[in-house]
Amino acid sequence: MCGTLLRSVLLLLTCIPVTSGQGLSNVPFATYAFGVSLNTGLNNQLFTLFIVKEFEGKVIQSDPITREQFVLQAQGAVPSKANPLNINLFRKFEVDLCLPLGEDTIGRYLLDCEVFDHLWKLRFWEYPYKLREGQHPGKGWAETRTAPSPRQLLLLTDFGMLQVGDLAYGENAFRLLHDVGDSAWVDNYRKGY
Repeated sequence: MCGTLLRSVLLLLTCIPVTSGQGLSNVPFATYAFGVSLNTGLNNQLFTLFIVKEFEGKVIQSDPITREQFVLQAQGAVPSKANPLNINLFRKFEVDLCLPLGEDTIGRYLLDCEVFDHLWKLRFWEYPYKLREGQHPGKGWAETRTAPSPRQLLLLTDFGMLQVGDLAYGENAFRLLHDVGDSAWVDNYRKGY
């Protein structure tokens, strides 16, 4: 059995193209990133968060994660394949709604981010679920009832979202989260200039 396995490995290695100066270290490998979609997801949230596996510029796998998992992993508070250096990606991309308030916030973590309370507004013009008495999440930003208008979809293409169900992932996901917290960007998204 060991001889058969060894022959299989050797055969596999002989099939990998190696040009001068290149070895196995230059063989492409998959990377992981965080992703955001405007599709409804876990726990009736009006968006879905993901860990995305990417290979040669294409998403080959996307696994949904909870809001809390996303927040903790993106801050580097817990280990993540999408954040192997454990840096605070919210700080890196200046997602102010996901940073602790105060002067000395290095090393402090949040359990939740206000920015996620606004994501639904990109897709809907009013909150789509029935509310309990006294609840009022405000109006959405979409120009049509259940989807962004063509003009708004054009703005979302800046984040890699060509259709409502597409993913913004990697740097695009954090740029989207940043812009959702930027009043000038939101004003342009809502009304156009």
